[in-house]
Amino acid sequence: MPVVGATSDEELVRRLLVGDPWAREALYRKHFRAVFVTALRLLASRAEAEDVAQDAFLAAFRDIGAIRDPGAIGAWLLKITVRQVHRRLRRRRMLRALGMDRGIEDGGLELLAAEDSGPEVRVELGRLDRVLGELPAAQRVAWMLRRVDGHSLDEVAAACECSLATAKRRIAAADAGIHRHLDLEEAPDD
Repeated sequence: MPVVGATSDEELVRRLLVGDPWAREALYRKHFRAVFVTALRLLASRAEAEDVAQDAFLAAFRDIGAIRDPGAIGAWLLKITVRQVHRRLRRRRMLRALGMDRGIEDGGLELLAAEDSGPEVRVELGRLDRVLGELPAAQRVAWMLRRVDGHSLDEVAAACECSLATAKRRIAAADAGIHRHLDLEEAPDD
């Protein structure tokens, strides 16, 4: 049985395409954490992030034949994850409009802070999270992918399925909203 980490993404995709059950498990183990953490940061709900991760992998396994570059499966999974997150955010908006949104969120960015973070940092992260919650979902997702997860602008554009210019506009608009509400220093230019 091959070792998961030693097997390339290209090899895993090739084996998936011929129906190798080990490849499915190996791909899941290799990329689950990245998918889950991204979903958790974007949704601030462990339960929803777990659901999104499962849904993302189900969609990926179902559509594995559509992948154009097997070596870029991480980016492809990110795009699927972001699509699933947007679906969840639309559902939240509908539930909120109907007054049925109790219990959806576990907490925000302050719960994702390093364990040794002081209370001031957690308070600021809570403030940031509230401001992010007021932004349109497209801006919030692009901003989180870029500023929190550290993805390149090209990766953000690909994950959000938009042009590079649109990704930059979304991030800039989110930066402006955050700066307006939190009186933060200017973000670095992209």
